[in-house]
Amino acid sequence: MSDENRIGAIFLDADGVLWEDSGAGGIITGKAQAIRSLELLSANELKQYLKIVISNQTFAAGNKMNYFKFRNFTNVFFKNLIKLNLIDDFIICYHHPNAKNLMLRRKCNCRKPSPGLINSMIQKHNIDPTKSSLVGDRITDIQAGAAAGVKNLFLVTNSKMFEINDNLSNKPLQNEFVTLKGLKEFIVIKKMFNEY
Repeated sequence: MSDENRIGAIFLDADGVLWEDSGAGGIITGKAQAIRSLELLSANELKQYLKIVISNQTFAAGNKMNYFKFRNFTNVFFKNLIKLNLIDDFIICYHHPNAKNLMLRRKCNCRKPSPGLINSMIQKHNIDPTKSSLVGDRITDIQAGAAAGVKNLFLVTNSKMFEINDNLSNKPLQNEFVTLKGLKEFIVIKKMFNEY
């Protein structure tokens, strides 16, 4: 497929973006907030962009839930959002370099700030990162987006935004700060997509 046929996407972090970040396992109670947040992305002018959730989920890595049970829960959770036409796809990293669950202990290329999750979706869906956006709540989300070549990077302002995950990484190449209220209303997203 030629470059002109490549499509744009909105990459969305989960904890702190689709629902309030209450720590590992926030997904278990986040469904109602996620639906409300994603309904705001259903505007007609955004329908041409894929909506893809990219998330580090460490609840099982911390031995707070059986990995297979947690993975099944997250798969059902996000597949239900697909059925509701609120997202188009999702991808999760369950690893952590200091995981208590030895099966999940590794330094991988899918855990943000590494760009593996985003690159995988770019390849799977023939996405043009220069026509795409990423919204995250931590600097590591922005670093992952920048490393994958995503053009528009938005960081939700919050108390944890400069926390670095256990992977070492460089400062982001570009970012724009937005308030959580501004993000939830997706004013800044709609404004940005008027450029295309």
